[in-house]
Amino acid sequence: MNFKVADVVFLVTHCRSFNLEGPYKDFLSTENHEISIRVYYGNMPEFQFHDKNKIFDSELIWSLYQNNKHNIFVLKMPDSRNSPYRIAAFDKHYKKGEIYTDMSQFRHIADTILPDPLEFPLSEILMVCVLSKGRGLMIHACGIDDGGHGYLFAGNSGHGKSTMAKLWKDQAVILNDDRIVIRKNGDNFWMYGTPWHGEYTGVSPQGVPVEKIFFLHHAESNNAIRCKGADAASMLLARSFPPLWDSEGMKFILAFCSNLISAIPCYRLNFMPDENIIDFIRCVK
Repeated sequence: MNFKVADVVFLVTHCRSFNLEGPYKDFLSTENHEISIRVYYGNMPEFQFHDKNKIFDSELIWSLYQNNKHNIFVLKMPDSRNSPYRIAAFDKHYKKGEIYTDMSQFRHIADTILPDPLEFPLSEILMVCVLSKGRGLMIHACGIDDGGHGYLFAGNSGHGKSTMAKLWKDQAVILNDDRIVIRKNGDNFWMYGTPWHGEYTGVSPQGVPVEKIFFLHHAESNNAIRCKGADAASMLLARSFPPLWDSEGMKFILAFCSNLISAIPCYRLNFMPDENIIDFIRCVK
């Protein structure tokens, strides 16, 4: 099965069918893939995990190990000291990988159903890594395509991304209310929808040039304050998903953010959660 997110095509293969179509049904593709993933279910492979090879620990579910050949993601159940329930091993450039799932830890699932090998958080972590190899950046944001006008509403949890999506749903195309990918396409920065939504379930695989970036804040009246330079860069980074474990990837992301805020007008948006915000946004200069 091929699926495409932000013009990156993934191939996922396995000898049995698994229910990956659900979250990716709008993202299925027949194009040639860039990244291939082979999926296995059953016994886990014999990987050796040494602390000296651990380069990142989320302290929740996943850790990342690195050796001479592979980047290895190890996923464990929260508060579990048991063996991993999933291991994903990719080459250094995230072009090819294998995902192993220990079915003994999924006894609550019927034998006829195979768990999604890319279920949270692996799909999003993988996308962050793939983008950091010179491709782009994933933002905690709601993306709106208003007849070709691309408005990016960036915010952390509770800032109003899903609210903004619901207000615009009858007025524009909602790319996503929680995870948006930004890439450089020619002379323009484009934003793309992803399958990984928040409270608002409507998503679109399409892209649109970014016209304006708004950093969301709830308020008792609508106003937009232009921000530039370090102020805009710090707000953008605080709402992004940078590869903190990868020094080269971070260099790329920092340069990417700098170029993005230099090219696209950025605003601190204080807004009331009602439909008046739509005309207000359209009139922001």
